[in-house]
Amino acid sequence: MDIPLLIRDLVLFLLIALVVNLLTSKLAVPYTLGLVVVGLILGLFQLTPEAQLTPNLVLFVFLPPILFEGAWSAKLSLLKENWRVIFFLAGPGLLLSLVIIAAILHGVEQLDWLTALLLAAILSPTDPVAVLGLFRHLHVNERLSTIIEAESLFNDGVAGSLYQIFVTLLLLSLRGHALTAGEAWGQGLLLLAQEAGGGVLVGGIGGLLISQGLKRLDDPVLETTVTLVAAYGLYWLADTLHTSAIVAVIVAGLILGNYGRSTAMSERTQSDVETFWTMLAFVANALIFLLIGIQVHALALRLFSGSGFFIWSVTLIAIGVVLLSRLALVLVLLVRSWMRLPRWATREGRPVLVRQPLPRTWSLIIFWSGLRGALSLALVLALPAELPARSVLVISTYAVVLFTLLVQGLSLRWVLRRVLVKKSGQVLPPGTTDETAIIEDPSAPQ
Repeated sequence: MDIPLLIRDLVLFLLIALVVNLLTSKLAVPYTLGLVVVGLILGLFQLTPEAQLTPNLVLFVFLPPILFEGAWSAKLSLLKENWRVIFFLAGPGLLLSLVIIAAILHGVEQLDWLTALLLAAILSPTDPVAVLGLFRHLHVNERLSTIIEAESLFNDGVAGSLYQIFVTLLLLSLRGHALTAGEAWGQGLLLLAQEAGGGVLVGGIGGLLISQGLKRLDDPVLETTVTLVAAYGLYWLADTLHTSAIVAVIVAGLILGNYGRSTAMSERTQSDVETFWTMLAFVANALIFLLIGIQVHALALRLFSGSGFFIWSVTLIAIGVVLLSRLALVLVLLVRSWMRLPRWATREGRPVLVRQPLPRTWSLIIFWSGLRGALSLALVLALPAELPARSVLVISTYAVVLFTLLVQGLSLRWVLRRVLVKKSGQVLPPGTTDETAIIEDPSAPQ
């Protein structure tokens, strides 16, 4: 490893990230999308040929702080209020999308079922960084932001576990260990219990123990360092134990960000830890999106190569099935939400009507904000070279990531302006006048 060259590229990328952040803030464009465009330019002119987005770099260097910061910042009260929607999007909804994607790929691309399911798992994790940056700029409703961020946070863990299951089953099949449908289901459920259940145990036990240990410290520097050790240490431990490292970090981050923060940290420490993780997540995201731009320029070159027709067909099919599955997911969510009866609750000593249905206009935002990013690329690049359809999976993933980031990401501001955002920048459902009306009905009895 050439350390001086690594330091040079790191400094260069951070300077680019700072400049792009300043420019995009003036243009009111998410800085992450600006970084992708700059990365495409760097890749096109081969200005940093040694810079590569490797699976280990994403999974073991960039992903732990991004996951931990997202979980640390998640408010448990908001998660509880919206748990049904979040659970559906990250659980049954993700499985629905996975089945739709796999079924279409199996029928159109003639992929075998295991390969189609594997690609569906790779394309399932959403990456809301660009979306949330735009939401903050436009002061979008906190409930909508919570739903989209929590969906991504939890479906990362589910999709990562499913990815490991399908890779294992596919390798067993390729190596002559053919499994019947019943055996495949049994093996899959066993692996899921090991991956997801083990991750919950590692993250839960680790988060609680670290929270208790923080009570014995009263030093912002030491406590911040402990959270850093927790994020990377629990990720490494869960991976070593062959459980879901993603799930472990998410669970630990939720515990430390809610229980540990309130019971073991002073206000000054909470502020310092918050600042540290915000900075670290910014650096990780900046480097990831620059490297994504550098990495995916190869797909653009292949589109106009001798095998261009094949590449075009694969990319268009992949983009189409992902959009179709997302649309089906949102439609089911909308119908399910509006079938629920409203219920009353007591807040500040008076009854209020808690509206279970999501505002209809939010469905378009949830649909169009399903961007894919670094985790999908890391998963597909980590695929074993012996998989016969690996090139198809890589091309499909590159195409979906590039389309969602550039087309959906850059047009989302226009969609928000046209559909939801009033002149004040406040996102509201039709017929309401302020954000609290999403929860409280002005006509409720006093």
